Amino acid sequence: MPVTKAVIFDLGGVIVPQPMIAFREFEKSKGLPAGLIGRMIVRNGDEGAWSKLETGELAFPQFMEAFNKECSKEMGQDVDMTDMFVSLHAALINPFPQIIDAIKCIREEGMKTAIITNNWKQPGNDYGMLSKLKPLFDVIIESCLLGIRKPDPRIFHACLKELDLQPEETVFLDDLGVNVKSARQLGIRTIKVTDPDQAVRDLEKELGGLCMRCHKEDTITVPKHLEINMDKLKSYLNWALKLHSKDPPVIRCFRHGQSNPTYYVFYGGKHLVLRKKPPGKLLPSAHAVEREFKVMKAVGQHGVPIPKMYGLCEDSSLIGTPFYIMEYVDGKIFKDRALAGLTRQQRREVYSEMINTLVKIHSVNISAAGLDDYGKKGGYLQRNMTRWTRQYEASKTHEIEAMDKLIKWLPEHLPQDERVTVVHGDFRVDNMIYHPTKPVAIGVIDWELSTIGDPLTDLATCCLGYYTPSALDVIPALGDLDLKELGIPSVEEVVAEYCQKIGIAPIHNWDWYVAFGLFRMAAIIQGVYKRSL
Repeated sequence: MPVTKAVIFDLGGVIVPQPMIAFREFEKSKGLPAGLIGRMIVRNGDEGAWSKLETGELAFPQFMEAFNKECSKEMGQDVDMTDMFVSLHAALINPFPQIIDAIKCIREEGMKTAIITNNWKQPGNDYGMLSKLKPLFDVIIESCLLGIRKPDPRIFHACLKELDLQPEETVFLDDLGVNVKSARQLGIRTIKVTDPDQAVRDLEKELGGLCMRCHKEDTITVPKHLEINMDKLKSYLNWALKLHSKDPPVIRCFRHGQSNPTYYVFYGGKHLVLRKKPPGKLLPSAHAVEREFKVMKAVGQHGVPIPKMYGLCEDSSLIGTPFYIMEYVDGKIFKDRALAGLTRQQRREVYSEMINTLVKIHSVNISAAGLDDYGKKGGYLQRNMTRWTRQYEASKTHEIEAMDKLIKWLPEHLPQDERVTVVHGDFRVDNMIYHPTKPVAIGVIDWELSTIGDPLTDLATCCLGYYTPSALDVIPALGDLDLKELGIPSVEEVVAEYCQKIGIAPIHNWDWYVAFGLFRMAAIIQGVYKRSL
């Protein structure tokens, strides 16, 4: 099967309902014969008013005059068809959600998307949708602007040229057989659309089994090496969550950010997240999803915003490794720490909520939460300094003087007054889920590095972006930005707000925590580099 690089969609009849549906309603309301409009369009062909409207030869007022004459002649009496477009625009304002889902999924997979539509020049001529849909498409070909309409092969050639692709690299969906035939004759693979659900299923087959349903941002079709036994997963969900559905689960894989494979699952009307260990041989303490489940469930019961935790399965025979299921929380994740698109006030509120949430984590009573055995109390900084030094030395490829200096300086200046709390281990604004419309945290995720330790390491981790330049894309950086202009609090303000809210004195050795955080990050990067060689 050829590699698909783009999917091309018709508009009416594929993305939105067929125009003829609205026209039939208009005919009925006016007492006109059913199918009158369609017959006029087909019978008069390229010389008819409709064709000339769609190729831009007639402006809308001239079209209405000509089309009224055509229909009046057919009826043997004067007929006013002007209001037919009022019905059209009202009926076609909402696209099929399953098709929009499929379009978003296609783009997540790295393919291009395009529209080829026969339309006309008139305010609102896009069915109220084309302008809204533009962000979802790389190319939009409109007959009225090109002067060519489907099924003319030239309109497909124009689209292929804009996409810079060969016919066999594309798939075209249309509800009219004549258009499908024209595209197929050029070598474009085609799907005749009769129903949006069937169209999605046909598209999935044409794309080699890629999942085109239940789009969630930053998710893709599950890669082969991360596939899950769907029958066993369904059985588990039926048993553990008391869910039942005749359909199999729909499952997609989150693209980035986790060493533990993480999946979006839709089943039995519920939106879920499944997080599991990766396949293959693992170190005994690595990728401990069991620990993640335990700490998330515990802190979630003590004031920390956590998705509802449904169940932990430690039986590797089901889907290959232990896993847990939690609620899918639909909100915003700010991957860009500059918070583009927000106002100055909103940015400050987002950062303030980040501190509020960190304070909640560090305020959890370890014993009351049942986490006394979650990690050693005390000596956290020394243990981690030893751990990351050992890891750096094991992955070192050449001498880095600055790292050698840190390896010497950090232990010599180790803080002696470390507090002991629950520590997230990788706390950042992009590991939080915010309410869709309010600066309120509704979830903290990615607890893989959590333990019992010094809370100031969490504070330093979430502030590292203040100390890194934008050229370093390992973490989203703030170092080069005008924070005051953006309304983002300075690092000094963030630290002061944390101290005030948690109830501690100003941090006299803050530089040590920042240096340690950067050292740990550098050790991780060095390890990644060594493994890539």
